[in-house]
Formats: sequence, structure tokens, C-alpha cells
Amino acid sequence: MPSNAPAPNDDSAAPPVAPVEGRNPNLVKDGGFQAGPRFNATECGFSQAVAVGGDNVRLIYWDYGASGNSNGQPGANPGDYIDVDNHEYSFAQSDAAGEVDGSNSVDLVGRGNARHGFVGQHLTGLIPGAQYDVTFWASSPWYNEPPHYTSMHYSVTDGRLREGGKSLDSDYIAVPQARNDPIPGGSWRRQWKKYQRSFVAQSPDAYLAFTDETADGYWTGTMLACVAVRLSAPGHDYRIAGTDPESSAANPLTAPKDTPFSAFRLRFLDETNQPLSGQDVVLRLEPHSTGSHFSYGGQAPLTYPGKTDAGGWLTVPAGTLQAGPQDGPMQITAQLRGTDLSGQVDLRVGPAASRFTLSPGGSPITATRAGETRYPGIQLLADSDGAIPSQKVRVTLPSCRGLAFVPEGGYQLTVMDARLSTTTYTGTLQDGGQALTFEGVYLALHGKGATSAAWVAIKALPDAPVPQDLALTFQVGDQTSPSTLIHVRA
Repeated sequence: MPSNAPAPNDDSAAPPVAPVEGRNPNLVKDGGFQAGPRFNATECGFSQAVAVGGDNVRLIYWDYGASGNSNGQPGANPGDYIDVDNHEYSFAQSDAAGEVDGSNSVDLVGRGNARHGFVGQHLTGLIPGAQYDVTFWASSPWYNEPPHYTSMHYSVTDGRLREGGKSLDSDYIAVPQARNDPIPGGSWRRQWKKYQRSFVAQSPDAYLAFTDETADGYWTGTMLACVAVRLSAPGHDYRIAGTDPESSAANPLTAPKDTPFSAFRLRFLDETNQPLSGQDVVLRLEPHSTGSHFSYGGQAPLTYPGKTDAGGWLTVPAGTLQAGPQDGPMQITAQLRGTDLSGQVDLRVGPAASRFTLSPGGSPITATRAGETRYPGIQLLADSDGAIPSQKVRVTLPSCRGLAFVPEGGYQLTVMDARLSTTTYTGTLQDGGQALTFEGVYLALHGKGATSAAWVAIKALPDAPVPQDLALTFQVGDQTSPSTLIHVRA
């Protein structure tokens, strides 16, 4: 974790120092609220994943407590004025889930309508006169009440304390309510939005704070996640903007093992989408373990120098990039005048991967304590016409106690194709009974748009906590999805 200790600086009038190349650390400690909260063992699922008040809220690097507004006066345990929501609850089926690096979130209203709170942190090591960018994500929650609009006050003040310093930046932020369509697990789809602000440091110290301003009458306030403060980026944003033929992480440029790649081009643009014309660019291939390399001048290097044309394109001729003996993914990154550019080109050694997607299977089911066997599962959808090879499947029980796998002539996974024909696979019980692993599973997906389903057998334990809503986790190849929702009842 980066240190927040001020860097030695004997000349406060010195001009701002640019960040060391490739290093621009987040000055906020634990911007994802992951250090300290304890989530109640019986609360597991999309609608109950909260470290509720008091001693459960232990944000090690943050100050927190009463907002100071009329509906948030001090007097109770500081942890009663906020909730910490785990990542699964906060970002379930949200487009933001992959952009927040596993961040938990803070709900700025804690135990009840009179418990409106704040979180804040003293920032140190700032460069006087330098500009800093503040980024954070905000959303409206749903927990024991309908979706509703929320608001919060964001502020940065000079000095070490929340109050009393000169204002460097502030804003009242109105956050849209969650969508009204539920997701598996009993919660609502949150509409996360990324916010960016900036301020100019006046001294080495500043105080960052987020205070609830939600109207009275609600038990939940603004959700806050993934908070960062960094020295402003350089004025130019040169980047790899695309390839020809087009490629992406889901559709990388590919070549079989020990075979040259076909010709391709990379395009470079600036922050105004203008081409970087006539620039000397160095391509870099990673990782090295695949054995792949560039080939030119009788050598086999991992870098390739070239010059962009008038349209910002750099051409890599056929045979210049050589696929090595190891199947797997690679990336090309680029440097201009010794500076790393943003963006990358995704490559793969081996056959092009046919893609598929997963989703929870069917309507929710009810499992009673020591009751009948139930069969939660997933649905599969083919995204391409290519043949999908057999996959490894791993099915995991939820972390909270309540369910167990059931052997039916062995621990089995059943796959059903669109014609209702089924195939069973016998798996291996692992992790003390918490997971099942199946090898060589054919997904029964025959062409783009084809569907199939897969399920396993479970029971609710005689002493399962009730009521609770749970789901298994299915991992098929590199794809994951929750299973059918399971209502566990007495």
C-alpha cells in the first residue's frame, strides 16, 4: 500500500514535480473500503451483505461518523452512521463491476433515518501549486426500502482537518435512484456513475470528505466506492486507438503455435482523436513466457520499432510477429519517446476462442431444511458459430453456511441441450465439500445463438440459517455466473 508520508521538500516555492514515469500512486489509502469491515456471517447474497454499524465497521484508514446535519447529530457509535457493503452486493450485474478493482462501497446512511454520516481522510505529501484529480464512483442503494434518489456533499479543504480549512473544491452531487428491475438475489440494479473533480494543492496537506445529504425518511443514502486522488495526468493522452483487422479482448488477433501472424496495423491517436503522424513508436510484446517474438534483421527481439503514417497507422508486416510454442494470451503495448502509451492490443497463440455467456438458470427455487434435493443451475448461450471445446467446470457453494452438494451415483453435473437431451459428468468434491470440479464438459452449444443448461444437486442443511437467499457460483472455462436463486426456508 502506498505511503502517505510527505516527501521531503525544503523549498515550498519550487515548481510542481512531474510524476516518475509509470508511477502516479493513489494518495487515498484504502480507496476501495476493503481494510477492516466485518460482514455478518448469516448475511450472504445480493440483498444482505452489509457490515451493519458499531464494531462491524472498522475502516482502518478513514474517519467516519455523524454528518453533523440535523439528521446526523453525534452521540452514537461512529460506526452506526455508515454501512459498508461488500463488492458482490454493491456491483451485482453492474457495468461498473470490472472498473472498480474489487472495491466495496460505503452507504452514507447507517442505522436509521437519524444516522446520516460522512467518511473522510487526511491526504499528505501533496505538492503545493500542483493540480490533483479526484475520482470516485457513486450510486443509490436498495436495502429494505424502495429505490430512491440520494445526494451527498463532496469537499476538499486545505489542511489536516475536515473543518476550518480553506475550500479547495466542493460539490453537491445528486445520485439517480436504482433501476426498478430486480436481479437474482433480491436486490435492484444500481446505476453506478464515475465522477471526476480536481483541485490545486495549497500545502502538503488536504482533507477529503463525503457527507450524506439525502432527504429525511430513508434508511439508506449515497453509495460511494473506488475513491482516488492522483497528480493530474500530462496534457496529452496518446494511445493505441485500434487495429486493422479489428480486435478486442474477446476477439484477439490469433495465430497457431509456431506460425507467423498475418499482417496487421495499429492506429495511434491523441486526446482530441487526431492521428499521431510520422512518429517513431516502439512496440513491446508481453509476456515473454509464450516464446513468441518479433522477427526482423535476423534477430528475435521482444520489441519492434516503426514509424506511423499520415493517418497514425503503424503496419506490422506479415511474418514480423512469430507465434511461439506455448498456447495462451499476449499483449502488445507501445512507447513514444520513452513514455508508455495507454491501450493495448490483445493477441492469442492457438486457435481462435469460440465464446459463450452464462446466466442464472430459471426461476428461484425453495430449499427447506433437510428437505428434498433441489437442482440449481445456469443457462448457456453460444456467441459464435465456431466449435466450442470441452471446458472445465467448477461449482462452488456460497461462503455462508446452509447448503451441501448431494451425490446421486457420484457428484454429478447434468448438461441439457436445446432438444432436452442430457449428459451427466461425474466430478470431484474439493475444498472440504465446498466445491465440485468437472473436467472435459461438452457444453452442447451448436452454433451461434444455441442454448443449453447445466445443474447440480444440493440440499439445505438441517441447521441452515433461515430465511436466507443464496446462489451457487458456476465457473465454466473463464466465465462465471451465479446459479438459480435458492430461497432457504425452515
